[in-house]
Parts: sequence; structure tokens; C-alpha cells
Amino acid sequence: MIVCKIIFLDFDGVLNSEKYLAAHEGYGVMLDPTRMVLLKQIVDATDAKIVLSTSWREHWSNDLTKCDSTGVLMNRLFDTYGLQIFDKTPKLHKRRETEIKTWLDQHPEVESFVVLDDMLLSADYLKGHFVKTSNYFDGLDESDKQKAIAILNSKGVVL
Repeated sequence: MIVCKIIFLDFDGVLNSEKYLAAHEGYGVMLDPTRMVLLKQIVDATDAKIVLSTSWREHWSNDLTKCDSTGVLMNRLFDTYGLQIFDKTPKLHKRRETEIKTWLDQHPEVESFVVLDDMLLSADYLKGHFVKTSNYFDGLDESDKQKAIAILNSKGVVL
């Protein structure tokens, strides 16, 4: 069995922010390049795979012919930074942490994971695996990046 590290990724408040969207008039799928660079540094430092837990995941498919135009754009933006989306959590119409748990239950090969999100996710199994971005105004920052790398490389140390 191949073991892997996973980043469960939210977009709003992580890869974009109120500040960034205001500066760019909130047009389209706006992912802040400075946040994409931080995500790329996390992936490079950990060899983790990206699983979308964001509500934006509905636009994406690993089969490009099944992506809508927003999903195609998402793939292009990630590709620009040398990143690839591996998978997405199932849409169960439940809390995000339940969808993440369902995905993890279906993937026993996961050795460590981190959840990058700007909302408070309170499930016990997330303790030591969750990095709450500082706030929606700024999104992912250097401190969040360091925490995520530490969690992924130490298999879930509580920070």
C-alpha cells in the first residue's frame, strides 16, 4: 500500500481573502498568487497531495471533460503553480468535517493530513490536524504554512 500525505483545502479565506478580492473587484475564480506560492511551498516541503474540501469542489473533476468552465480554470491556475488537485471530498450535504472524515475512511493509505480552512472545524479527530487561517481578511500566511508543514511531516503533532 502506498502511504501519502493529504492537504484538505478550502479556498475562501485560505487561497483568497477579502483584501485580495476587494483589490481585484471579486471577479471570477480569484486565487491570490501569494497564497498559491505558500501552498506550493507546503506541497514541496511535504510531498502532500491536495484534496478539495472547499465548496468550489463542485466545479472540479479529475476527468477534465466533466469540469465546468470554473473547474477548467481552477486546473489551469493550479497548473500555473506546478500544483495538481488529487481529489475532492464527497458532497454529503453535511458538515465539512464529516465529509473529510468520510474521505479519510475510504483512504486508509493516508499517513498524515492537514486541513487548511478559515472556519472553525471542531471534530475531535481534527485535533492536531487543523490549521485555521488567521482570518478571512488575509488568508493563508507564513505562520499557517509552517504549521501545516510541521503537521504533515510529523504525522499530526498538536501545535
